[in-house]
Amino acid sequence: MKNFILLFLCLSANALFAQQDYFLVEFEPRSPEVEDLIQSYENTPVVPIMASNLEGNQVGVLDQKGKTIILWFWNLNCERCLTEIPTLNKLQKELPNLKIISYSDNSKEEMLAFAANNTIDFEVIPNSEMISQGPYSGELGYPKMFFVDQKQIIKWVFPGKDFLSPKFDLYNIVKTLYMQLNP
Repeated sequence: MKNFILLFLCLSANALFAQQDYFLVEFEPRSPEVEDLIQSYENTPVVPIMASNLEGNQVGVLDQKGKTIILWFWNLNCERCLTEIPTLNKLQKELPNLKIISYSDNSKEEMLAFAANNTIDFEVIPNSEMISQGPYSGELGYPKMFFVDQKQIIKWVFPGKDFLSPKFDLYNIVKTLYMQLNP
């Protein structure tokens, strides 16, 4: 009888986990300092930033109320940043309630030259080093991503070190987190 109950519990647990539409990702160990920094951001209101995009239009984080937002910090010297652009383009097109706002340390001229030869389907705010190093902590490295819910609360933070893991799959991570916030 005990074996039957144990078998039933194992099969039930296996069936439950098999039906879930998410996956587990293991990150490289984070230092205590980085972990504390991430925790200081998560579940806090997003920093209200308004800045000009490449076209000269004002883009404000607070103007995105009701949308799921990704704040993406990057620069042209970061190889991993550049390899993630097609993924971010795909996510921006596929997820209707997602707004990706990227902040690049590079100048407007550098970003316009890059954009002339590369497709970027999300907002790019150039000259953003002060934003990246100040309110969004330079200690987190590049790229770094802040995932913000519809109420403009930072839900998840991914430092640059997470992106270095070969197991890090930006597309599936964003889709999974997006589905949690947009059932």
